[in-house]
Amino acid sequence: MKDISNVNVLINASGIVDSGGARVFEKLLNELSASPSHHYYIVCSRGVNLDFLMSRYVTYSNVHFITTPKKGLLYRLYYENFTFRKIISKKDIQLIYNFSGSYQFFIRIPQLVKVQNLLFYTKKLDFSYHHQAHFFLWISHIFKRLVFRFMLDRTKHIEIQSSHVKSYLLDFIDTLEKSFYVKSDIEISNDVFHVPKHYDFSNKIKFLYIVGPHFELIHKNLIDFTSAMLIMNDNDIDFEINITLTNEQLKNSKVWNAILNSKTNFLGYINNQEKLSELFCDNTILISTSVVETLGLHVIEGIKNGVVTIAPDEKYANTVYGRNMFKYELFNKDSLVRTIMSVVNFKESYSERILSIQDDLRQSEIRKFSSILDVFDEVLNIQK
Repeated sequence: MKDISNVNVLINASGIVDSGGARVFEKLLNELSASPSHHYYIVCSRGVNLDFLMSRYVTYSNVHFITTPKKGLLYRLYYENFTFRKIISKKDIQLIYNFSGSYQFFIRIPQLVKVQNLLFYTKKLDFSYHHQAHFFLWISHIFKRLVFRFMLDRTKHIEIQSSHVKSYLLDFIDTLEKSFYVKSDIEISNDVFHVPKHYDFSNKIKFLYIVGPHFELIHKNLIDFTSAMLIMNDNDIDFEINITLTNEQLKNSKVWNAILNSKTNFLGYINNQEKLSELFCDNTILISTSVVETLGLHVIEGIKNGVVTIAPDEKYANTVYGRNMFKYELFNKDSLVRTIMSVVNFKESYSERILSIQDDLRQSEIRKFSSILDVFDEVLNIQK
């Protein structure tokens, strides 16, 4: 085995901005801090989520942050391909870990690329852009897909969060000459799995919809949820909606209907895990309508907290959450309503169903790399 002690690693996290990416980034920082013999130079942008994490981990002697301004894709390409060369030379970097999916063309040291966003690697979104007549957004999407696909074509080492990611990539790149590392980004200790909640739908149904401020992006697909809720409302079903957006955010949205306001609790963005956990309560159904996910942390939180969860019947959901989940046909509001009613009228044990889903998730994660340090070892030893 190659001696890989005292390695200097450049961590490229310049594309991480949202809450989901920040949560995975936090797990990465926790893993890095456990290896004091290595030094990590982490490139990232400023922001509420990332500033908080930097303040927590800057005290570790082996973790060094390099902040960059938030600019567009072209600036990012320039910075990563030219400024990185100076950092590599000055800090004697032996490995680059591209945490947010990019790749540097003019750098010769080993690179590991993490694909944690399938936004550019699914044909389902092409249908969505056409169906909703968002042609300019579609052109922008295709341009970014070409850039990231070009990068991935030249990548040898790819880290993924689930096996389904590789199957999605197969539609766009040749994966035969590439090394894939499936790594867990989910905490699966026993104390994070809670007993199933109590369900009695003779009382009001509580719907929980977790989404960030980017809710109008096509792949979040809020329109499926809104359309299904309108049908439920027309059928005089007693329910309430808890959504992690504000009334102000939704009042001018084309994918929301103000008729639902009287049934909705507008919670706004929640970044406190304790407050978020309080939403996973009795008679709550978490609904996810995402067109594609690498993990879907909001769904995983629902599973861990023991609530009934509904997701699209797509390859990613079957792989990550298992086949015991309640599912509906994507882009089909009637299918979503039918699934909701099948949950409400479920004659078997909710507890047994939820426990089996939790076990599916736990067993799936056990089979993956548990720490990024083990992946670094694999990559560096392949390059020896």
